[in-house]
Amino acid sequence: MFQRALASLSEERFAIPLEEIKQRHELPDSKYLELQGMKIHYRDVGQGPVLLLLHGMFSSLHTWNDWSDILSKHFRVICLDNPNYGLTGPHPKGVYKHMYSDFLNEFTDALGVETCMVAGNSLGGWMTWDFAARYPHKVSKFVLLDAAGFFFIPPATISSLAVPFAGWSASRMKIPRKALYGSVRSLYGQPDRIKKEQLECYYDMMMRPGNRASAARVVRYIRNNVGFDTRPLKNITQPALIMWGKQDAWIPVAHAHRFAKAIPNARTVIYDNCGHMPMEEIPEQSAADCLAFLLEK
Repeated sequence: MFQRALASLSEERFAIPLEEIKQRHELPDSKYLELQGMKIHYRDVGQGPVLLLLHGMFSSLHTWNDWSDILSKHFRVICLDNPNYGLTGPHPKGVYKHMYSDFLNEFTDALGVETCMVAGNSLGGWMTWDFAARYPHKVSKFVLLDAAGFFFIPPATISSLAVPFAGWSASRMKIPRKALYGSVRSLYGQPDRIKKEQLECYYDMMMRPGNRASAARVVRYIRNNVGFDTRPLKNITQPALIMWGKQDAWIPVAHAHRFAKAIPNARTVIYDNCGHMPMEEIPEQSAADCLAFLLEK
């Protein structure tokens, strides 16, 4: 009876079955790759130089759908559900120092990619500059969109995941759709721009088995390390484009200028009337700026 009680306490509740989420959100060109004990969900579209796209916290590769459509006319665009998120789901070891940059090195090796350009948003921005710093032979240029790096105070909905047992609690409670939809809308400078299907995708990916607990582990790791180690930024020599929404309510626009100052070969583009995710909120404009930068000799 005691063991049964322990098993009951450890059970995840209210998760949406993985197969159900796949039926809703797999794309016609979805692919999977077995790596580090996970089945990595990714897309690989277009031809030409490789452009790797990395999403942010609680997100998925779907955040890049518009960019993929636009930029795959010029590049081989690869986007993936990062470990601990999306259809990929939890990393067997959670998160640890250099986990993401080492994973990206193995992921690109597995796809036969010797060198690439990279763009990353929010947490994916941290992955981008850490990958560029630690594996400079792999990254020729990179783009940071409202990237994580310098200290900021996250919204309460995020910081609350760092408290003890937060992952356990989150994986046993039903997250109200309205609450999550509100959090996603707060990422936009103009919330009416977000589509209902995008909100539904965010909710379903959060409720994928294991994702609530794994997201909490990522937040706790960042909290325990007091943010990110930005010292490697000064050693980055690759050209960088820093994009930022002026109305970003999560990571202040002042951080764009801090990145530009820290990275020797960087420039910035600031968007009025845009929030935390320019690639979603203003895809045509932000993709055009990215394209011009990446094609520049």
